[in-house]
Amino acid sequence: MDDFGITLSPIQKKSLGTECSVVSELAKHVRVNSVSGISTCLLQLKNDSKRCKEFAKQDNGLDILVQLLCHKNHAILNMSLSILANACMAHDAREKVKSSKIGSNIISIIKNLKLDSKLHCRACRLVSNLSECSWHANKLYDAGVVETLTALLKSKTDMQTYLMAVRAIRNIWSYHEDSREKMLTEYEIVKLVAQIFVMAMKTFEVDAKYVELVDACLKAMHVFLQSAMIGKDVDPRCGLQIQVDEHKQGYKCLVQCCTSTDFRFNNKMALKCLYSVCKIAECRLLLGTCGTVEQLIALIDSASSVSSGLSEEILFSLCLFSREAVNRARIRNDNGLQLFIKLLKMPEHERYHSVLLHALVHFYYDDIAFEILAKLDLVEILGAKLTSMAAMAVNDSKGSMSKKRLGDRLSNEKTLKYLKQNFPGRYSMDFHRDDWSPRSGTSGYSSSPPSTPPLPHYDLNTEADDVTDDNVYSPVCSDTEYGDNDDELLAEEALSLKSYKSLTIETDNSSDSDTSNKTSARYYMSIATLTLLNKLSLLPKPIERLADPTMIKPLLTYIKYTKNAKASEILIRIVRHATYFIPLLKQGFAFEVQNLSEPEQYIQPLRETAETGGSVGQLSSILLRDEEKYKLIIAVSIPLLITSPSKLKGLLKNNGGLKLIFRMLTEPSHELHERASWSICQLARTLQIQPELMVDRSTTVTATTNDDRSCDFKPTVSSTVMFELDDGMTVEACRRTLCQRSDAFSAMLEGNFNESGKKRVRLRNTSRDGLNTLILAMSGVAYEHRSIESLLDAVLLADKFLMPDLSDTLTESSVAKLSHENFSRAWCWARSNSCDELRSYCIKSFLTAKMSWNETVSAFRDFHASGIFDEFLREIREIVVDALCQH
Repeated sequence: MDDFGITLSPIQKKSLGTECSVVSELAKHVRVNSVSGISTCLLQLKNDSKRCKEFAKQDNGLDILVQLLCHKNHAILNMSLSILANACMAHDAREKVKSSKIGSNIISIIKNLKLDSKLHCRACRLVSNLSECSWHANKLYDAGVVETLTALLKSKTDMQTYLMAVRAIRNIWSYHEDSREKMLTEYEIVKLVAQIFVMAMKTFEVDAKYVELVDACLKAMHVFLQSAMIGKDVDPRCGLQIQVDEHKQGYKCLVQCCTSTDFRFNNKMALKCLYSVCKIAECRLLLGTCGTVEQLIALIDSASSVSSGLSEEILFSLCLFSREAVNRARIRNDNGLQLFIKLLKMPEHERYHSVLLHALVHFYYDDIAFEILAKLDLVEILGAKLTSMAAMAVNDSKGSMSKKRLGDRLSNEKTLKYLKQNFPGRYSMDFHRDDWSPRSGTSGYSSSPPSTPPLPHYDLNTEADDVTDDNVYSPVCSDTEYGDNDDELLAEEALSLKSYKSLTIETDNSSDSDTSNKTSARYYMSIATLTLLNKLSLLPKPIERLADPTMIKPLLTYIKYTKNAKASEILIRIVRHATYFIPLLKQGFAFEVQNLSEPEQYIQPLRETAETGGSVGQLSSILLRDEEKYKLIIAVSIPLLITSPSKLKGLLKNNGGLKLIFRMLTEPSHELHERASWSICQLARTLQIQPELMVDRSTTVTATTNDDRSCDFKPTVSSTVMFELDDGMTVEACRRTLCQRSDAFSAMLEGNFNESGKKRVRLRNTSRDGLNTLILAMSGVAYEHRSIESLLDAVLLADKFLMPDLSDTLTESSVAKLSHENFSRAWCWARSNSCDELRSYCIKSFLTAKMSWNETVSAFRDFHASGIFDEFLREIREIVVDALCQH
């Protein structure tokens, strides 16, 4: 051992000749106790980075430096620390010193608080660089470096030493996970760093160089918060220690750093820290009392005008404050709702829209807030989102996904991560479910009833899951909850949250629409849009524009293609509101719902409203005094809604509604022609117009059997007969069958007439198809496949040739065959053959038959193509007017 307390091993001494010159020279000076020589060598290494790197590569070069850490000369100690710190930035150097006593030597230097602060600073820097290796971080921690650094941070020293000590603590926390619990609870490292951060922020006002220490503290706090995650949540102890004291100086300085316009501050890191703290429910309550909400609103408002100037972290932080009632009140009272709406109306911030809507969902029970939102164009925004949802639903149903889908535009990674973590989720403080659920056995407040009902379980599916998850939800905020005494409100909020069950937006994997991709922002957008729309439909006061076409049409389209039960409930609720009755009718709602799978569930609430005296008066006023376009749409809508014959008579006959309907029917090119077609048929069904056709069912079959006529039949006569028709066509039939079934044919073919016994007989005024159909019917062969005209011709022939039984049977078959495809043909046949009874029956059957929209329109077109459409409409008018007058 030399005078400096440095000992060289025999191996080191033996290898001196083979080492580089600096190593040899340094070892020689160490051997002869030359302080000046050691200093000269160290200075050369410090000033020449290339030589220093070569020196670090030698086997025992760093070991000599480690032993010099015990030197009593401060200059040598200072240079040794500096060279080692630089060298240990490299992985190889850290590996070389693993077998040395570097840790204990460094701790000895830091513990000696009487030493120069520069030595402490360089020692902390060396600890920091070594700690980037988990092995060294572990060894240093075991050697007590955290306790030593804690004492140093609590002492009074210079800025650079604080900076390096904070960095060292940060690296040990990062690379030695097992140390975190003790560092957090026993040493309260997070609080200590936050205290230094507060000190640096205050000192910066007089000494600008402290901005470096502010930055170091921010980075450390960010690491503390990010690495202390419990599942998806930040450990609340980290966030609570950052407040520093009862005056919450840590939070105030953090917010100040976020909102500062001084370019020297690391605003981005400060925003990340604030966002992490805002994820902690307990911290949000404390931050709210520091004016954080108001400052965030002001900051976002000023940055929102520039697309790239709006920070995601700061926007997400504000949205998280919507989880608590007192913070929601602050947002509402400081124009935060206006800011949300402003951002939602800006396409350049569209990637944040789902997050903003999610934040607004938390105001579900705040009617005051929703009254404000309704006045701030929330309805218009939801209508636009619903239009996008409907368009995507249409594309999905066609199997052609648009390249510019809303879900793709909203695929921003941070936005989607926020939504996954916070929506669906607990709508209040992020306490663990087992501890805070009112139904949990471990909750001390499990028997406490909630002060407000929970938000409804809301999903996008036609079938709702059973609710089994225990959560917590926040109470409804009111004007009385937010006053001057923030601390008192804070205590009440924290206490009340222990007894509440939260809203969770449940989802079901069985949905074949929006839930097919639960990780997309499109899915969250749909949930939030429908939830907000549901709330608007529940408000007691009518909401302006809620029943406008811009809202109703996309909602109808969305329901049509997704079969979404919740969307249907919203629409039904809107329809039931009497205030929206006329606006809905004026946009043709009664006809639009006919395209849905169950239109009656939407029409019935309209009928209930329409039958009231006030609504009838409104309808009458429109028919008599309103604009022409509204007169027409109301006229065709009335038969779908009014069921009282007397009211129908007053509106349609007395107020001119029926005249308007027939005007539209007369013009097939009219835009409301198809609706008028559907309307007149509905009117006939409401008036219970019954098609009747006289069929004599008492007729006795008198056809002669084979045995009865066997004595009269002449064996020499041919068994078949050929009928020659007016057009020259011929029809062959069995003579015996004809004679057996018809007295007229029996007399003609077997009597004393000229045709008797002839093989070829001429028949006048007989159609070939009708005669063939009659022969098939007489022979017992199926004939239902024959055309409606041939069946009707056969009916006439059966009457002509005295076959009443076949006449009735054929008549019934003809009536049964009537459909939207042949109503016009049957009516034209009856008109041509002067069959007035059948003519009326065809009209009434057409008006009252159960046909779809397309079938009704198709049948009307066929009547129009017949060339006698005016006569057809005239007969309908006579039938309908007659039915109206009977009531």
